[in-house]
Amino acid sequence: MKISLKNIAEETGYSVSTVSRFLCGKRRYYNKKEKLIFKIANKYNYPFIQNFYNNGINLKVSLIMNIHKGEFFSSLLSDFHIAAKDSNCDIEIIDIKKKDFLEHKLESLIENKDGLCILYPDLSKNECVKLESYTNKIPILSLSPILESSINTITFDNYLGGYLAAKHLKDLGYKNAGIISGNDNLYEAYQRRNGFMDYLTSNNMDCKWEFKGNYSLECGHDAFRDFNRKNIKDIGIFGVNDNMCFGFMKLALLSGIKIPDSISIIGFDNTPFCENSIPELTSISTDFIDLGQKALTAIEKSFVDNNRTLGHSTNLLPVNLINRNSTMSVIK
Repeated sequence: MKISLKNIAEETGYSVSTVSRFLCGKRRYYNKKEKLIFKIANKYNYPFIQNFYNNGINLKVSLIMNIHKGEFFSSLLSDFHIAAKDSNCDIEIIDIKKKDFLEHKLESLIENKDGLCILYPDLSKNECVKLESYTNKIPILSLSPILESSINTITFDNYLGGYLAAKHLKDLGYKNAGIISGNDNLYEAYQRRNGFMDYLTSNNMDCKWEFKGNYSLECGHDAFRDFNRKNIKDIGIFGVNDNMCFGFMKLALLSGIKIPDSISIIGFDNTPFCENSIPELTSISTDFIDLGQKALTAIEKSFVDNNRTLGHSTNLLPVNLINRNSTMSVIK
């Protein structure tokens, strides 16, 4: 049976004109009663989404995270806005701590937004389960990898990044390596370390030094002090983010240690300052514009397909190594 606006109006108790106005997108925000129209239209697969786009009304998407000082967040936010310009989405940035988001903000966003992109690398399994309970209402995406995640994830191939860093050191002639690793409860840091260590093991290279970090510039300072105190020589170093590498290199320079003459060092994220540091930092490049485009496209597709649930898949975006002056061949 062909479904008409009249059928939807009769089942919802609204007039044909009200149903038409809503399904054509002339109202963007709607109350609980009006959601019934949306539900019944979905039930019968009524083709209203195309009208939604033809009226030039964008989806309302929130990008949610706890923003910290540094180039990583400024680059991410800037590139997400660039990605949004070529989409049918309007982006709202929400800077909020994870606990406050889950306990006080989540439900209101579910009611008023069309999709959520979240960046909390330390989400627990129980927190993922809570988010999953809302995925039948609007699409929810995680932009960072989560161990045992039950929500859809679009993120970078962190394991590959660590692997490429170790391979680059081997190609430069290093037999020994070191790593400034990250917080153990961040799955992305764990993956980067694993990729690095697995390559070392499979290629008969030794990890002579490791310093547990927390992604901060100050931690990079502490890493150098530990490295210098132990008088370690002839290794190439991988830092699991750029910021810690910048801190390490600053104190190395002030201490008279030349990079890359004495030490080669590789970062992760390829933030803009990599091109301006002394020396310029070799880094694993992550494309935030591509991340934004893939995330927003997934949310748009869920509306086009009349399917708000994105599933539990993980889409890994490729990374690559940008070679600069902080690394140098030691092959004689």
